[in-house]
Amino acid sequence: MSIYKAASRTGLTFVTPKGVLNVSQLWSLAMPMLAGLVRDAKKKLTESDQTDELSFLGENFIQKNPEEELRFEILKDIYVTKKSELDSKKIEADKKLSNQKILELIAKKQENDLESKSVEELMAMLQ
Repeated sequence: MSIYKAASRTGLTFVTPKGVLNVSQLWSLAMPMLAGLVRDAKKKLTESDQTDELSFLGENFIQKNPEEELRFEILKDIYVTKKSELDSKKIEADKKLSNQKILELIAKKQENDLESKSVEELMAMLQ
């Protein structure tokens, strides 16, 4: 089952500095805040795993909290998706800037070529 489907079925919410949010509201968080939430969720998972190193040997083995795992997976997915989108936008902006510089250099070279022509050549170009 999709993590988002599981979250919507269970009404999963996230406690954040902005208050209690649902999954769709997480998308509006700034990247630094989202990164902090991912770190906190991961910390909660690893802390719950290390209560007793040998707890898995006993009959009362406590498995990971599925709700916390789901929170972590959703936060991680949203962070990775938003980071990928930001990286793509940065690449596009850099490419656009590079192309603009190239077009400016081409225009400058064309102007220099024109300036280097003799009066006769320029007159011939007008006709």
